Amino acid sequence: MERPLGQAWAFLSHVPLRAEASDRSECVNEVVAGETVAELSLGSGNWVEVELPDGYRGWMDRRQLRPVTSRWVGRAVRLSELSSAWENVAGGWLPAGACVRQSGSTWFLGEDEVRPLGNMPATHEGGMADWALKMKGVPYHWGGRTGWGLDCSGLVSLAAAVGGLHVPRDAAQQFQVGLEVALESIQRDDIAFFQNEKGRITHVGICDGERGVIHASGEVRVDLLDGEVLRRHEDGEISHRLAGFRRWSGLNS
Repeated sequence: MERPLGQAWAFLSHVPLRAEASDRSECVNEVVAGETVAELSLGSGNWVEVELPDGYRGWMDRRQLRPVTSRWVGRAVRLSELSSAWENVAGGWLPAGACVRQSGSTWFLGEDEVRPLGNMPATHEGGMADWALKMKGVPYHWGGRTGWGLDCSGLVSLAAAVGGLHVPRDAAQQFQVGLEVALESIQRDDIAFFQNEKGRITHVGICDGERGVIHASGEVRVDLLDGEVLRRHEDGEISHRLAGFRRWSGLNS
């Protein structure tokens, strides 16, 4: 008997959220281990349409979800290390971005008791730029938002999340959040947005406070902000054109 629709949680490290109910469909986002979703409707085969807590919707394989059956306990911790080893976790490893919970000396992934095999997980201390710099070299992955692959807005939203700040998933939505900042007033952890020739927000990164922008383009990298453009550090070529800046400090977490 097929279980009814309801709240469910992801038990695998990171699974694709697709635009349509097909493995051939575009991966538009990821559901990360320990995150919950609301199941909205069933598709053919094993497909289910879901909604993440931030309102993002898409389709995923229902076999990658387990139903929420009990009240979750403990303090939520979003992992900030690139990778960490765990006992009783599928595959044995979790990426940065995965959500675990701590209750006393006991750790949970969703409703499963798990155990860290290395250092005890800790809440990230520091700013968004501090964390994003630790991700340098992580490959660009469209729809990615874990330490194993990131797109530009995935990097920025995850940098905010590991510090306890919740912002929208996509760059155009992120541009609507926070305080507008002038070019001459930007600081470390301000968010830089870039636009295409039609004025559409298409890219985003994090200011490092030293005229650099940490962003995911090919890989997580730091390039130079030169007035209204972003230049690649290796050859000085223009890669993106500026749309503006936002400051998220002081936003409710």
